[in-house]
Amino acid sequence: MARTSLKKSPKGEQTRERILNAAIEVIAKFGIKGTTHRAVAQQAQIQLSLTTYYFVDIKQLIGEAIQLSAARFVADNSSQWLRGFTLVESYTAAERRKVSVRKLLCEQLSDIAARHMYDNIINRPTGLAVEQIFFTEMMFNEELKDTAFSHIHQLKQPFIKLCRYFNQIDPSINAELMMIAFTRIQYMYLPLPPQSVKMSEIRMLVKRQLSWVMGLKT
Repeated sequence: MARTSLKKSPKGEQTRERILNAAIEVIAKFGIKGTTHRAVAQQAQIQLSLTTYYFVDIKQLIGEAIQLSAARFVADNSSQWLRGFTLVESYTAAERRKVSVRKLLCEQLSDIAARHMYDNIINRPTGLAVEQIFFTEMMFNEELKDTAFSHIHQLKQPFIKLCRYFNQIDPSINAELMMIAFTRIQYMYLPLPPQSVKMSEIRMLVKRQLSWVMGLKT
């Protein structure tokens, strides 16, 4: 009874979130196998007994930390996608069929996407690292597969919506390839020191993908 009331109290919720945030950092640094109650407690700078109090076993803690990280990652992407969709929808369907409009949209969307991906790499590397570990681990961890597939599905939906503006025949296939490419670009730059990450290079890669989706010659 005491445990339930503590978890629901503001202080209890703050402690629980602090533990989850620490777990996300530990997973990013040491991977899932290196994530233990002790490592999380040290990262959070709290007593070990608190991590075991709020999370009975390490699987629960890892699972909830990954879900939280994934939810934040999707939320961070949403505002950028909204900007892109608002821009595309400022033109009618007939206007979007014009090559001149598509070229202009390609330049503008490339700017939005490249800036966001650069921001992810520089300012949100932990989220990218956890996602990469998450996708790798799902091949060996049955308990994470459902969460992983759900996350992939959520990530894919905006790509499908974007591709439908320019291709009604097979937008899902185009979206799949585009999502893979964008994800790979971010992972490619993730291990590099910040000064080596060039937004101009990211933009060039992004523009190539968008040009293909829009049916533009590069």
